[in-house]
Amino acid sequence: NLLSLLSILTFNRFLVSVVGQSKLLCFDIPVPHKLRLLQDSASEFSMNGESLSEQNGFHQIAFHYKTNHHLIINTKSISYRNGQDNVEFLWGQEPTQYNTDSVSLVVLENEMNVTMGNIGVVILSHKKDGVKFLWPAIWQYSKDANLTGVLGKADISYEETEGSQTPTLKIKDKEVKTSLETVSDYRLHSTPVRECWLVPFQAMMEAEISDFTVTQL
Repeated sequence: NLLSLLSILTFNRFLVSVVGQSKLLCFDIPVPHKLRLLQDSASEFSMNGESLSEQNGFHQIAFHYKTNHHLIINTKSISYRNGQDNVEFLWGQEPTQYNTDSVSLVVLENEMNVTMGNIGVVILSHKKDGVKFLWPAIWQYSKDANLTGVLGKADISYEETEGSQTPTLKIKDKEVKTSLETVSDYRLHSTPVRECWLVPFQAMMEAEISDFTVTQL
């Protein structure tokens, strides 16, 4: 049955805001995958995420900071260790805060605020069709940080090309065929539906998906 095949989720769709443009860009990455979501080599920070086949978002996200800070978040629980403390949190418990050595963790009912050095990320816990999943939203980073990773592309820009039959954008001096799609924005709890120009991953990132995959979280 073609309809049931189409309804099986085969990718995660990521949104990218573009300065000066009303429409966002978006790109797809097939699931399942283990991805380097964000990395700042200078501050020894990295965030990786693992997705399962046929499911939205991520079922596990891992943070590493310096040599000794490790945070593993999954859809059931949260585990943090720093060489001295091992701390466990549960989703849905009373709001909890934990601070140590330039690391701040705040666990709320269905989101977790993580600050490590100059980088701040919110991990949102969503539920769709009875299945829980996680989604990261970056809210703070140093402007001079050289961020890499799937979510690290901060300087992207585009222009709409007039007059072509297929909608076309100009990205990095290259013409890229596109289509206008709608996508749920999981970076917010309200998951508003937004319009975005869907572009190939390679055109956006100037790299292959395999360049962003990791063998372990």
